[in-house]
Amino acid sequence: MRKISKISLLSGLLSIGLFFSLTTAHAQDSKLKNNPALTKKPTKKVDAVLRKGQQLPDGFTLLPSGLEYKIMEHGDGKKNPVITDHLELNISYHIGDSVMFDSRKMNNNNPVPIPCAAPRGPGDPSEVFMLMVAGDSAVIRYPLDSLKKAGQAPPFAKPGDRITYYVKMVSVKSDAEDKKDATEKAAVQIGIDDKLLQAHFMQNNLKPKKTASGLYYVITKEGKGDNIKVGQNTSVYYTGMFLDGKKFDSNTDSAFHHMTPFGLEVGKGRVIKGWDEGLQLLKIGSKATFYIPSPLAYGPQDQRGIPANSILVFDVEILDLPDQSKLDDKLITEYLAKNNIKATKSASGLYYVITQKGLGENAKAGKKVTMNYTGKLLDGTTFDSNTDPKFNHIQPFSFALGQGQVIKGWDEGVQLLKLGSKGSFYIPSALGYGPNGTGPIPANAVLIFDVEVTGIDK
Repeated sequence: MRKISKISLLSGLLSIGLFFSLTTAHAQDSKLKNNPALTKKPTKKVDAVLRKGQQLPDGFTLLPSGLEYKIMEHGDGKKNPVITDHLELNISYHIGDSVMFDSRKMNNNNPVPIPCAAPRGPGDPSEVFMLMVAGDSAVIRYPLDSLKKAGQAPPFAKPGDRITYYVKMVSVKSDAEDKKDATEKAAVQIGIDDKLLQAHFMQNNLKPKKTASGLYYVITKEGKGDNIKVGQNTSVYYTGMFLDGKKFDSNTDSAFHHMTPFGLEVGKGRVIKGWDEGLQLLKIGSKATFYIPSPLAYGPQDQRGIPANSILVFDVEILDLPDQSKLDDKLITEYLAKNNIKATKSASGLYYVITQKGLGENAKAGKKVTMNYTGKLLDGTTFDSNTDPKFNHIQPFSFALGQGQVIKGWDEGVQLLKLGSKGSFYIPSALGYGPNGTGPIPANAVLIFDVEVTGIDK
């Protein structure tokens, strides 16, 4: 039920920096968040310099950023995209002879929608998207040697390799056009889904309630207290099914290998619309079933085993869990005692041990810091490391300290260290990834990081 759409997946892959972090076992994904460099508000006009370039002998145009492109087929579109437009495109990219990604295979040969965004750095193909019109096909390439200098090239890249994109621009819509189109399609699909749901209810003698949005629900157990409110953190047990009863996900069925409560902040768009609405009908301790039409779920896109326009059924239970900060502190102190570790606790709840003091002054907010690290869960499972070859990214990790580019436990803990310092952080979930978790890190997970400061910029 997490709201991880193909739009967000592809837009991440189209950023060269994020692409290589994903390729190299989520080195950045497990740390970076709210990176200011990725959230600057761009202007709506394409910078004029993007439209200038040097013609190469093979017909490609070399842009000042180092991207090379060639329009292979001209479409009949009337306008170039601008920021805030919505694009539909087919795209694949290759490194050498290897196909790294193909949107046609990912999306059943359908075009993938992405927002038009300003280039996020050298090599970002969105720079060329803004020079295309609907119907254009283009080849875009960029030398990996340039990315090696920035430490972003994948380890398998050979000298002289390029990343090459093959792009077909299917449509360009303004924000207003896209919203109008999506609203009209959703209205039609809601009608189709409602007929299917009504038939299902009649066949199975069910009498659920219906909301104005088209969501159906049955509360099988009333909880206690007030209904859950927007912004409230809660934890949920769930099983997701199709109308035919086939399960596609569950955190109570061991077959899906993640039997931990799912934590979320309700009403903030972090899950599908049907969940955000449905959970606000429930109380702590409630059990219910949601019947969610596809426009309130994943809509017209395939989503990790869920076909496009699928009606989803969720059995849910709202959990009454103890105060998470107290639970985390208990887990950390028990772990430290069991392993005979003497750690210092900060006011925020972070525990730390400095095993090597280092030299000079402590790292300060605003400084670029370079680290080696290994991240583990309390059960000893290693989820990420830039010193362990099995994670395929043996390279220093750098970030701006105290700028929200890493989890709070790092932003606080690293400021306790000096150049050459080594130590361990024991990070409660509120200073880690909280009730949502990320990737291999479960919701409300206490994290352990063994760290070493290898560089502090002056």
